[in-house]
Amino acid sequence: ANNLDMKPHIIGISGNMGARKTTLTEQLSQEQHSSYLTWDDFDEISISPDAYIAWSKRGENYAEWNYPKLAEALKTLKQEKPIPAQPKPPPNSRPYIIFDAPLGRLHQQTGRYIDTWIHLKVPLDVSLCRWLLRDYEKPDKTKTELLAELTFYLNASRPLFDDTQFKNAADLLIDGMKPI
Repeated sequence: ANNLDMKPHIIGISGNMGARKTTLTEQLSQEQHSSYLTWDDFDEISISPDAYIAWSKRGENYAEWNYPKLAEALKTLKQEKPIPAQPKPPPNSRPYIIFDAPLGRLHQQTGRYIDTWIHLKVPLDVSLCRWLLRDYEKPDKTKTELLAELTFYLNASRPLFDDTQFKNAADLLIDGMKPI
């Protein structure tokens, strides 16, 4: 079958903060002449747990992340219907949609549309460093805020970054330390 007869194949990319999900998503999109979606673009019109630590202690119910507009966008793309305000892919585009999907298929609402799930594995120290470098290079961030963030990570949030279940469930693991 040629590409015109194929339904779009959605590639979901997950990984910890600083794993370079968005960077890989954008690069793959360019190289494959494909459209892409990012989870973060839907944050403001979606519902996520208020307190991630409490969410984790309750059992990490991924249904608490309610992203209906993102799920609808993925469904629409899967059915090859245009999305309002979504750039139209080039005429010879490959039938891929690259999806920056931090929760992978563990988030059933959006994960059910993922055909291939790639998880970027990165050591936790590298993930933390990339994340802090990205967020704290901004001039409005203070040393006090940085120290508070590091203290919170050590005392409370570190377990949230255990991605063992993602590594075990993904279709493909990629070493996030390699160049994009």
